Amino acid sequence: MNYLAHMVIGEWVGLNDAGALGNFIGDAVKGRDVEGIWGEEVGRGIRLHRSIDDVSDRCAASVEARGILRGHCGKWSGVVWDVLVDHVLAQEFEALADGCGSLEAFAASQEARLEGLRGEMPERSRRFFDAMVTHGWLEGYRDGETVNAVLEAMSRRRETAGPVAFGWRAFVQDETQLTECARRLVLGMQAWG
Repeated sequence: MNYLAHMVIGEWVGLNDAGALGNFIGDAVKGRDVEGIWGEEVGRGIRLHRSIDDVSDRCAASVEARGILRGHCGKWSGVVWDVLVDHVLAQEFEALADGCGSLEAFAASQEARLEGLRGEMPERSRRFFDAMVTHGWLEGYRDGETVNAVLEAMSRRRETAGPVAFGWRAFVQDETQLTECARRLVLGMQAWG
């Protein structure tokens, strides 16, 4: 699950602003004593982010989807899957993101919420946040061309990440099955959260 799904789950569990910050920066923060370094509420969000990753990675729908993607994306199938889940969630937002309203309103509220905390973000998260807002990624995940461009850009960040660029082609080839996996995952995470 990528940023949009993390934000939706954060909304479902009622994270406050500091918790939402922790949920957003979760990938950029290392170590165990997150509360000691970041404070109680940011630490809660970081731990939620880690739990979401752990539970969603072990979910049968994710295991199945990564198996489908592995032939195209190799060891990067999990990274591609995270982006594709956000694509399906964005396309079917009002049906899957229960209680979150429209994608446009939700994206705007999450971006505004995090903008106020931008100065507290680690540099890596701040750069990502700025790019996310500038390029409208949260809403843009609805669009296949945007998802393809995101995956191609990701494939250029690391020399070994080339297969990530094949992610969109893999999705199109097995769209029905991967879409159903994404739906099952999101609904399962709602029950979990």
